[in-house]
Amino acid sequence: MLKTLQSTVNSPQKKVLMAGIIAILLYGIKWAKQKPPTDVKNMKNETGSKGKGKGNVDRVFWKRVMILIKKVIPGWSSIEARYIVILSVLLVVRTMLSIWLADVNGKVVKAIVEMSWTNFVQRIFQLFLFAVPSSTVNAGIDYLNLKLALRFRKRLT
Repeated sequence: MLKTLQSTVNSPQKKVLMAGIIAILLYGIKWAKQKPPTDVKNMKNETGSKGKGKGNVDRVFWKRVMILIKKVIPGWSSIEARYIVILSVLLVVRTMLSIWLADVNGKVVKAIVEMSWTNFVQRIFQLFLFAVPSSTVNAGIDYLNLKLALRFRKRLT
């Protein structure tokens, strides 16, 4: 099975995508095994830091964050969890598109330095082709961010 996986993952973009999916899965397993935090009311005097400043990132802060996460994402089968998975995939795809864009930009500069008109026109055409998927991915990311914000507000009220 490992050999078939290695044969299908041969380009850098596929490797980045595969690493992102594995990281998301490992984080999800770790998150699912954690025990639920206690109630916020019991945490008022339970500070883990010595200072009394505002905005301490301590044990109480992380417990409160986990309570909020449990409220806005009730489970892996919820629509919010699906939106987060899709959003994560879109962010990985946008990263791969950015890497590809940097490669094409380098080839455009190379064509300019070499004064190769045909290579230059081909590379510019590739940049035009890049605009459609990148616009779609960016629009999808914006859309999912707005949908998640609305779903989170609805669950918190």
